[in-house]
Amino acid sequence: MLHVALPEGYGSRAEPYPMLVCLDAQWTLGTVCDAALNLGLARLLPRVIVVGVGWAAHTAREVVHARARDFTPTVGALPAAVVRNMAGAPVFGEAAQFQRWLLDDALPGIESTYNIDVTQRTLIGHSLSGLFALYTLLTQPQAFSRWLIASPSSWWDKRAVFELEQHNLAHGPTLAGRVFLSAGELEQCIGGEIPMLANTEEFHARLAMRRSESFDTALRIMPGEIHHSTMPAAVSHGLRWLFS
Repeated sequence: MLHVALPEGYGSRAEPYPMLVCLDAQWTLGTVCDAALNLGLARLLPRVIVVGVGWAAHTAREVVHARARDFTPTVGALPAAVVRNMAGAPVFGEAAQFQRWLLDDALPGIESTYNIDVTQRTLIGHSLSGLFALYTLLTQPQAFSRWLIASPSSWWDKRAVFELEQHNLAHGPTLAGRVFLSAGELEQCIGGEIPMLANTEEFHARLAMRRSESFDTALRIMPGEIHHSTMPAAVSHGLRWLFS
């Protein structure tokens, strides 16, 4: 399911608008829209079109299962502490199918309807949707020019995305654009076993070694933030850096 938020005055100018593609729309779309509005008023961000990508779900449990299915590139397992809070066994490993739908169907459809600059796409993800953003960065880097990736679940399936990064380094495609990574200061150990902060720092270090004239990356550690509170700070800092 797609949600489109247009900026004030949309249609009053000829030039196209940058697009922010916000994954996990049920949980993050409002945060991204508010940040875009306020940063725009401060002239720190151009007027943008925000596209929320979510599901036709009625409960948080349905969203949890949908994101477990669509944002994981391999079949793995959730930590025991997370599984205890889920009813039923989720399906995993359908990120490739979700990516094809997003890049080949959903976004072209939006861009054919609205006045969007197709060279200025930003992908925004957090946690499992941050994992999906990393997966897309490494497999389809031309799909977006900016990436805002907060507390990505790079631990998934024995850190399979780290292996994917090494494969990309050796075989391409070449990374381009700007990548903002972040994690909360208090994310040292999620669910009793996931070193979210250290993993994010390590992944950024790998990307930083690949800086070039066409590729840049930044890392921000958010003071006092836990996994479930870090998204507003990540969006604020990330958008400012990406559009600076």
